[in-house]
Amino acid sequence: MSDVSASELVLRADPQDVPWDLTVEVVVAGSGAAGWAAAIGAALGGASVLVLEKESAIGGTTAKAGGGADEIASTWLWICNHPWLSSIGVHDPKDDALRYLARLARPERYHPDSPSLGLPEREFELLETFYDRGSEAVAALGECGALPLRPLEQTLDYFADLPENATPRGRGLYFPRADGSEGTGADIIESMRAAAVELGVQVRTSSPVRGVVIDEDGSAVGVSTGDRASRMMLVRARGGIVMATGGFTRDPDLVRSHLRGPIVGGLASEGNDGDLVRISGALGLDLANMNEAWYAPMVLDLSPYPLSAAFRLPGDSMILVNRYGRRVVNEKTTYNEMTRAFFSWDPARAEYPNLPLVMIYDSAVSERCRAMPEDAPVTEGGGNPLPRIPGEGHELVADTWGELAVAIDARLAEYESVLPGVRLAPEFVTNLSETLQRWTRMSELGTDEDFARGGTSTERRRSGAPRTPDMPNPTMHPFVETGPYYAVVLVPGTLDTKGGPRIDSSARLLASDGAPVPGLYGAGNAIASPAGQAYWAGGTTLGLAVTFGWIAGVDAAARGKAQ
Repeated sequence: MSDVSASELVLRADPQDVPWDLTVEVVVAGSGAAGWAAAIGAALGGASVLVLEKESAIGGTTAKAGGGADEIASTWLWICNHPWLSSIGVHDPKDDALRYLARLARPERYHPDSPSLGLPEREFELLETFYDRGSEAVAALGECGALPLRPLEQTLDYFADLPENATPRGRGLYFPRADGSEGTGADIIESMRAAAVELGVQVRTSSPVRGVVIDEDGSAVGVSTGDRASRMMLVRARGGIVMATGGFTRDPDLVRSHLRGPIVGGLASEGNDGDLVRISGALGLDLANMNEAWYAPMVLDLSPYPLSAAFRLPGDSMILVNRYGRRVVNEKTTYNEMTRAFFSWDPARAEYPNLPLVMIYDSAVSERCRAMPEDAPVTEGGGNPLPRIPGEGHELVADTWGELAVAIDARLAEYESVLPGVRLAPEFVTNLSETLQRWTRMSELGTDEDFARGGTSTERRRSGAPRTPDMPNPTMHPFVETGPYYAVVLVPGTLDTKGGPRIDSSARLLASDGAPVPGLYGAGNAIASPAGQAYWAGGTTLGLAVTFGWIAGVDAAARGKAQ
């Protein structure tokens, strides 16, 4: 092979003419949950496997999950009809599960009387595959010791009350530590890594996939790898290449070009800058779902790249307002859905009026939410934007609403480079006063007439008992009449993106004509997510990643044995 440069994304050559440095049956690019599931699946199938990790440490975005304030809180896997459901007395029939999956994945297409529930056939097939093989994946990974999971018996799906959801609890799975507590993403990665190495899987860090080698009949036969400081290494993959390289959160140009609204930052691993998107373009693969992401509000003050997500906004005398002092969203809805409020466009003003949103709360919320043991998360599930010490860091404090507005506006001025031209409206304090008066009336009635806060089982269960017996809605309470009052400025971010090349039910990447590229697979956030726009429950991202990573590894191993 002549004139091969480090920057080439697709190398076309007869494999017999390539000076391979190493030959294995399966190459896996990426060492998050999807990558390790692929590696273990392939190794259990008898294949020799090499995992190539772009960064200097393994784990990707999965390894960041659940370890602290600057990391992702949820570390669950969400799997339909998993093997432990029967032990907790829960059943998850396929037809019912598919209705829930499809209803949220493509709400604009959903039709309950259609054979494919209104979805394009290939998208519906992927949801069927997720249901059919997710349980297979976690069972096998548990059996080999890689993922000894346990069910979260009472944990509800994010849309537990939808009529399409016949199994609203029990699909979540956690990784138990030795003491029985829920493990972090780092725990999951270490367990999977140890199992993979025990099976003979090789691992190389600081080894990004720089290009894919394609033979004359269009099959993927190997990769080029190595960091910029080293010689390019050519690795042959007789069975297949599994791309589990993550999304494109860390590439600002791709984010700007594809996501549906302004994004200020994200939690994805540093290496998640769209490697597979660029390779897909060079190969002519069919990209889809590029305008979607796993969304979460982020704390502005941890810019220029926010690293703290507000997964759960605490308290009852707490609201979110835009820079005009108006509520615009149910503050207790899921983080993914809440983030969509930032993207509202006002054509009259030609602006995003909800960028940013300000979380406002009183001393009662501050005292209740901070009165917990020092070693415990401030609220169940973590991701709480309140610092441990009042007034610390990103939290603004003032004795009056007017003084708090001045502090918020000054904070926005500090972040002109992140939110150019964005300041509080002159009528902010006046509108906020009206908003709070309306909030008091609705709290006393127990009904959020604007956004139905506290109207779902999931919201009520997270909120616990009302602060006082005379408050009918546990998520709502009037603000105290005197300060201090508090504020945290929030901006839109992602856990990672969820667009990329399409896959089929064997996790093979598809060309623009719909045909699979032989030997080339994808899983995790690098691909067009089968979830569409949905975030069905906590653990959705890892459930999908492990399922389709497993499928890819198993199929690639079988292909290698057949060569």
